[in-house]
Amino acid sequence: MKENLEKIENWLRNNANKIVELSLQNPATENEVKELEKTIGKELPADFKQLYLWHNGLNDDENFGSLFYGMDFYPINKIISEYLDKKENYSNLNIVLKNADKEIKTANIYNIDWIKFAFDGSHTHLYLDLTPTQCGQYGQIIFIDDEYEIGILVAGSTSHLIENFANDLEQELYHLNEDALEDEHHSLETDAKIDIVNWQMSEIWKR
Repeated sequence: MKENLEKIENWLRNNANKIVELSLQNPATENEVKELEKTIGKELPADFKQLYLWHNGLNDDENFGSLFYGMDFYPINKIISEYLDKKENYSNLNIVLKNADKEIKTANIYNIDWIKFAFDGSHTHLYLDLTPTQCGQYGQIIFIDDEYEIGILVAGSTSHLIENFANDLEQELYHLNEDALEDEHHSLETDAKIDIVNWQMSEIWKR
């Protein structure tokens, strides 16, 4: 995974340098990682910890950047804030997913053991799934569209997510968002082939 993280950072430096220089935060501390584990009451997979020991999410103060599938990448304090908000305000709600891959539990779209770490700004999210079905894996990465109430397995692990991201960058399946460029920001946008946010029209993600 370390090699793929280095590939990602090198690609960003060459193609979207403002994301590296202005958006990506310093590595998380061990104490910050432990605080997240304490908050959720579960052990985080080693590769998810490694991701945050690389960079602790994005900061949009100077550059409105993005990473995986063109989504915001949450710092740990934002993950904790989102988790506590869900626990306090949505624990009594129970909305069943209408459609989901077999690795994902459909019982509740507000599953407390789905740890949100990326968001498109509207209705779609990436979660670290700490309660998969028997067909899935602890620590798998899932995509939830809360408007259409659909769940898609994105990767079997954080390592797999990072490997796919690095490969997609090298295969030129990401480019800079033109609207953001007009405001002198560097933000990533996906090729339609891998655009999970618009999964209905994606060659890979259409269900």
